[in-house]
Amino acid sequence: MRNALIRLFGTVTLLLAAATALSELRVDIWLVRFLDFPRLQIAAGLVVTLILYVALRRRPGLGTLITLAGLAALGQQARVLWPYQPLATEMASNVLRCEPGDELRILVTNVQQTNRQDAAVIEMARTHAPDIFIVMETSAWWDEALADLQGDFAHSTQVVERAPEYYGMQVYSQFPFDDARFDYPMNAETPMFDGRIAHPSRPLHLLGVHPRPPLQTNGGQPSTMRDATVLDAALRARESDAVTLVAGDFNATPWNDTARQAMRIGGLLDPRVGRGPMNSYKAGSDVMRWPLDQVLWQAGPGLLDMQILPSVGSDHQPVRVDLCLSPDIAARTIPLRDGDLERAEDTLEAARALQQAEG
Repeated sequence: MRNALIRLFGTVTLLLAAATALSELRVDIWLVRFLDFPRLQIAAGLVVTLILYVALRRRPGLGTLITLAGLAALGQQARVLWPYQPLATEMASNVLRCEPGDELRILVTNVQQTNRQDAAVIEMARTHAPDIFIVMETSAWWDEALADLQGDFAHSTQVVERAPEYYGMQVYSQFPFDDARFDYPMNAETPMFDGRIAHPSRPLHLLGVHPRPPLQTNGGQPSTMRDATVLDAALRARESDAVTLVAGDFNATPWNDTARQAMRIGGLLDPRVGRGPMNSYKAGSDVMRWPLDQVLWQAGPGLLDMQILPSVGSDHQPVRVDLCLSPDIAARTIPLRDGDLERAEDTLEAARALQQAEG
């Protein structure tokens, strides 16, 4: 029995180490890119299996190599995940108080197209009273179901899905839009909101993103399309003359290489850094939990509060972020690396070529 357990824990350790090694490969293969998601689970699995394996196996030999492989993998996972725990240095500074009129509350939710709990979504919006409310993965049904919310916000705009495999998006605001539009980067199947918000404290540039996940099933796009959408938003933020907020369901974890590259390019702050992963997906699951829904912003605004709200029937939980827009708050951005911009342009070019090849 003991030998069987040794073999079991040794095999699991090697599998988790192999998954860690594969996750470091920068290739556009959906299974490899998917391994970026469960890093927390892989790290926890390595801790458990290593402890049990070492405790059961006391003789050197092949077991030493397995142990070293497991420790190396655990070290790599810890390196990637380190910023997303409370001991790390925060990127976005906390603000304890804010002058009236300088606050901004953003609420982001992926309602899941097949979800029919529209009353829960409306109640949540009215309870939390956001200044900006971004609703993703909507349809013609959701467009009609949320029509009552237009009376709760001074301004709203939306795009309905062009076909069943496409997603829509709704953006509600208490402040006027300026030059607001929905784009389809690289002719993707999900829209990006790009608009200015005329906040009385300072003008803002808002980008709402929702690329499809890098899966081969359920109509998903290759990871190139997801990466290109996120990087396109970062490039728009970099070129903007106003403080830019990028919010939505990224379908990527914040520790993903592309997400980190986007933060460097756009000078974006991640409130999860130094505070914890704050998982927003998958609602109702105890295992498949990772942070996909994000609100990022450029230096200037300070963080008053961030909350992951209870599910409203979707597989994603809503994310609420409260900001103080003035005065400018010191923040720790990630410096741009050599080649970041060139690699971003290469990714966008690859996405355009891929979309053209697919017709």
